[in-house]
Amino acid sequence: MSDPKNPVPGDRCIDLTDLELHDITPDMARRLLKLRDGHAQAVQTLLLADPAVRKQAGLSEAEVQDLANTWIAYQRIEQVLPAVRKLLEVVEETRLVHGADIAMKLGEMAHQVRRRGAKIQNGDAVLAPFETLLDYQFGPVERQ
Repeated sequence: MSDPKNPVPGDRCIDLTDLELHDITPDMARRLLKLRDGHAQAVQTLLLADPAVRKQAGLSEAEVQDLANTWIAYQRIEQVLPAVRKLLEVVEETRLVHGADIAMKLGEMAHQVRRRGAKIQNGDAVLAPFETLLDYQFGPVERQ
């Protein structure tokens, strides 16, 4: 495992506390301007330009510094994104595995309850507490 501040795909601990994260709606995301190819070179052109030339061009040093800070955050996100994607993939796959295990156990237990309820004299009393389980597993029609 690598440093949580500098994760690699496969790491299970990722520290993004240095980033200000934004939670936006899909509608907001659709309205945002999108970067195009060449954006990195365009940013570098502004950041590497001589401050005197930027001033002659009418650029505010505060805005250039704001761009520099935003660019650093953007690059940080690009750095951690592969590890975040892999962690999400592993968590989703783990959820699927646990879901399959739960489904299998529910099925086995429902079959056991139904078999036992059919064999003993007071079977309805055994089946009644498990009505929700049996409805889930077999459906209301098949259980009757």
